[in-house]
Parts: sequence; structure tokens; C-alpha cells
Amino acid sequence: MKKFTFRSLLALTAAGVLFTACKDENDDGNTSKTTYEFSVKAEDNPISAPADGKTYTILVTSTKTAQAGTSAVAYEVVSSPEWAPAELEQTALVITVAKNSSTAAREPGKVVLKQDESDKTLEITVNQAGFSNSMSLDATYSTDRCKVLVIEPTITGFDQNPVYKWTVKGPNDAEATEAGTDKTLSFIQLETGDYIVSLTVTDDSGITETKSATVTVATEATAYSPYISEVLEYRPAIFNDKGLGPKFGPNETYTTVLETVGTELKGKNYLEINAGVNLGSFGGFIVFRFDHTVMNVEGLRDFRIGHSLNKTSYPGQGVVYVSFDANGNGLADDEWYEIAGSEYSKVTERRDLTIIYTRPADLAPTATTENWAPYTVNGKETGFYCYAMTNWGITNTVTAWPAWLKESDEGATLTFSGCTMLTPLIPVPSYPNGFPSSTFDWYDYGYVCNSNARDEVGSSFDIDWARDKEGNKVNLPGIDFVKVQNATLLDLGFSYGPACVQINSAIDLHLEGKEIETIAQ
Repeated sequence: MKKFTFRSLLALTAAGVLFTACKDENDDGNTSKTTYEFSVKAEDNPISAPADGKTYTILVTSTKTAQAGTSAVAYEVVSSPEWAPAELEQTALVITVAKNSSTAAREPGKVVLKQDESDKTLEITVNQAGFSNSMSLDATYSTDRCKVLVIEPTITGFDQNPVYKWTVKGPNDAEATEAGTDKTLSFIQLETGDYIVSLTVTDDSGITETKSATVTVATEATAYSPYISEVLEYRPAIFNDKGLGPKFGPNETYTTVLETVGTELKGKNYLEINAGVNLGSFGGFIVFRFDHTVMNVEGLRDFRIGHSLNKTSYPGQGVVYVSFDANGNGLADDEWYEIAGSEYSKVTERRDLTIIYTRPADLAPTATTENWAPYTVNGKETGFYCYAMTNWGITNTVTAWPAWLKESDEGATLTFSGCTMLTPLIPVPSYPNGFPSSTFDWYDYGYVCNSNARDEVGSSFDIDWARDKEGNKVNLPGIDFVKVQNATLLDLGFSYGPACVQINSAIDLHLEGKEIETIAQ
């Protein structure tokens, strides 16, 4: 190890090893060598370090200071253990003991110091204990139902490839069931009562330990709603509402529109005659939340998104994204995960697209004109949507272009990024007066507006279908936020305009008491 020299530490106390100096200290004519002591405090030698390591700051002293008051102790570090390096920092010796990952104590190490003037040495012994693997949980925890409780154990050691196994036994369960393999457990339950939570930890040291705790799940103070509690964002693309849902004029503001949409959806159960809210053409989306965490129940679909459209309505299909409030701040700022429907990762599905619409010059069409809205996909693919015919029942005071979304150039364009595109289910009609085919099939599962509106199974979703941006399955305890986005880029022609997505409700199936079996992926 490189030697370090310290020449400014004042001598303070006496003990230990001797050094010599050639000087007449008391001006009596005697220049024979005088001996001074070189030492550290008794509590600093030997050092007894814990397994997880520690830094020690030690003062090295000499009786020379006591006699002369101004003389320095000059010494250097000769050697130190690799796992306990020593160095001089200003007026002290600093020894940094590293973590000992073994359950066995280290062999004692030596820090060796040497005085410059006398070559006398001082040894400081460093001992370090091995890790004593241990794990503990609080004896009891409490939480409300449909609320995630993060249980984090206190663990010492177990750092040689640790393996965690959580189990949960409910108040009416005959046996415990596996609940997770992470270090922490995100615990959530629908039913109230006392649950026994157990964690078993093992690692390559061969040591195994199991601890248990009781979690009391209580009824919430204010009863949850199984329906949408708040609409957080509403950004539709070009409309083809044909009289469905609320109408918005060009003088609306984003705030007033969001309030209207919230009123239309908040607290609403599925009702066939409720038209709901239109998301417009490809890319248009809505974000909403529940007033609780929708629990991910194994083997069952967890939530439903209702609509009022059917095959004769020529809907577009919507992709669903979900998010869990992992940071607990109540905001939809955690990672979004796409619900993998039946077309997920097929060659016909396109991902991470950006579409930009350009507003037509005429936002007040007459009965004899039509508007064509140009768009680009990923900056190079171009196309047009035909829209806003007054024979759809759209008047000059209601525009199919959401003029209240003021983006670039005061609303002259609309941009939607990160979009997933599905192959349209409806054959493209011929222009100018062609009608779409009334014969087409739904996708197998996993999309909004993808079934008869009354079909609970076809309009329901399993949280276990969620995928991250790399396409990996994720294990979510539940979800707090949902995003629905139109994934269909299809112009239905002169008589219909763009294919749109409509939603009129979202429902926590578990709070509703619905048990719908899922499809394994």
C-alpha cells in the first residue's frame, strides 16, 4: 500500500511506543537523545468492527506535545488490510472497514504506523465480526380493503443470492397461498378480516428463516364506488359523433370540456342508452381514475369498460393502458402498462407511432361541402379524413375538430405520440358515396369497442395482461388509473367519416360482485 506522511499532528497524551529526538530541550547543555511516547487511546486499539462495516477516525498522540507544546508527531502508514485501508486526513488517522458478507469473522488485521524520526512502529489491530443472518417483520399491520400496503422486512445478512417467498392465509382459507417473490410485498385484499402473512428467506449460506405477521384489513371509512371517480385528461382527435355524446362548440375551453366529460362518466354504471364520450379518430384518448385500487385477482378479469356501440355503429377499437400509483402521491405519474389484447405483438400491429392532424381552413361546413383533414404518421405517411358533414346533424356551432385543444399555432394541429395501431376490422369503403361493409368480426379480446355493448366478457380486462415498454409481463397488485386510446386509423367514407371509439363507463368487477374468468397468456 502506498505510504502517506503526516507532519502536523500535535502530540497530546502519553502511552505506548517510544521515539527519540536530538535536541537540548531545557537549555542545560545536555544534547543526549530524549524518549517520547507514541500511542492511541486504549478504546481505539484494538478496533472491533461490525459486519456491515464502519469508518473510524483515530488521533495518534505523543508526550512531546505535553512537554514542549509545539512539537508534531511525524508518522506514516506502513501497511493496512485490504478490507480496512488506512490513510491520513488532516489531523487524524482514518480507517475504513468494508462490509463482511460472510457469516464467519475475519482473521484479525493490522494497521502499522511508523514514526519518521525514530523508525519506531505502532500496530492497531482490527477485528471484524461475520454477518449473523436475521429477518424480522412487525408483529401486526393494518390497512383498508382495496388499498395497497407495502410490507418491508428488516433483513441483516442474507446477501448471498437471497431468495424470498411470501405466503398469505386469509381468514377463511384452509391453507396459505403464494403471494410474491420480491423482497417487499405489496399486500391488497378485497375482503376484511385478519390475514397471516409469512416470509421465508434463504441464500447460498444455507441459512433459512421464516417470520409471520398479522395484517388486519378493515372496511374503508367512506364507501368506495366501483365506477369512475374522476376524469383526469380528455384529448380526442377528429370527431365523428353522429349525435352520440356531448357536443362541444369551438368556443369551449379545456376546463369546461373536462368538467362536462367528468359529469358524463363519473359514477356511471353501464347503461346501453348512455352514449358516453367520444374519443375521436386514431390517437384520441382519455385518462380516468377510481377512488381505490382495483385489485388484481388471479384467474379473473378485473375491470370492464362499457360502450354503447355495436357492429352497425362501425366503431374503431381502443387500446387500454393501466397504471398503479406506486409512489403513492395520487397522481397519474407512474409508469403506464399496455393491456396486451389478442393482437399484441402480431406483425399486423404497429407501435410507438406519432400522428399529426392539420386543421382544415373551413370549420363551418355547409350541407353541400365536406372537410378533409390531412394527417401524417411518423412524419412521412400521409392521408386525409373526411368529416364534419352537416347532414350528420352537426351545425355551424358544433365542430368535429376539437378547437378547444390549443396546441401548436393556437390549435392548428393535433399531435398524438406513442400510439399503437391495429389493422381495421371494417373494410375500407369506396368514395365518394360508398358505405362500409356491415360484415366484420371482432378481435378475440382485450380492446374497447370490440364486442356487443351488452357483452360483459368481451368488454372486460385482466390486469395480468399488462406489459411494460419492452413487452415483458408485469406483476401489478392492482391499478388506480386507466387510459383508453383509439388504435384504429380508418376513414369510413362520405357518410360516416373517421372510425371513433366511444366509452360510457368503467367498472371494478370485484366491487360489483362479478366473477368473469380470464384468458391465460
